Amino acid sequence: MRRQREEQILHYLESHEFLSTEQAFALFGGSPATIRRAFSRLAESNSVKRVHGGVSRMRMGGGSGEPIPFSMRGQWFADEKARLAERAMEFAPKNGAMFIHSGSTTLALARYITQGTVITNSINVCELLMHRFPSGGGPEIILPGGTFDLKAGVMAGPRTESVIREYLAETAFFSARGMDEEGLLDPSDNLASVVRPMIQNADRAVMIADHSKFRKFGLARMVPWKLVDILVTSDYAENHPWFEMIEKHGVKIVTIPARRGTFLKK
Repeated sequence: MRRQREEQILHYLESHEFLSTEQAFALFGGSPATIRRAFSRLAESNSVKRVHGGVSRMRMGGGSGEPIPFSMRGQWFADEKARLAERAMEFAPKNGAMFIHSGSTTLALARYITQGTVITNSINVCELLMHRFPSGGGPEIILPGGTFDLKAGVMAGPRTESVIREYLAETAFFSARGMDEEGLLDPSDNLASVVRPMIQNADRAVMIADHSKFRKFGLARMVPWKLVDILVTSDYAENHPWFEMIEKHGVKIVTIPARRGTFLKK
């Protein structure tokens, strides 16, 4: 329950600048003391800014939303992400090359990959595959150089983009922070820019999205819907209007059964 409450607070701040203790108590339950402890933990992890009466959204110097730490995002909807990744693997090449863009959702793919070539900017994907194949024998892994983002656990920047452009793959797997009618969104253009050459250099672009991604947030345009071939997601009725809109852009939607969980209260 503690993790769910922190998740709800951060999702609220994706579309609001400030959340008071009283608002959080009314929206998410618990007690004022419980809410204050959640605020303190999130502030200590640099996910929110503690201000008088509540918390506010973190900002970077350029005005973009501060990425939520990977260690925290990786805990959210973990079962759903694992099931989505397993379904998405049907679009992975049998023994060819695939791009995997860094993210807590795409990380789950590394649980199922056994062969082929993986080109990724995710240190976490590399680490998971290293633990699965300590004596070798697994897939070939290509990790491009660049600037390492300690908070996000990714290689990013112009050098990373340059290296990615040198490779071709059958499938590009990626996720995004959010979406709107035009396409996919991310909190940082520095991170979004790495996925663009992956999609451009792949025969097939597969987005993996848990149910929480169907809302409008993120300041950087990643790619338009026309560049996405397949969306793998969960079949929640709340998101069916989004499905209809996305399919009009020519995207094939592949779903797994929904498992009812905790959502933000309206």
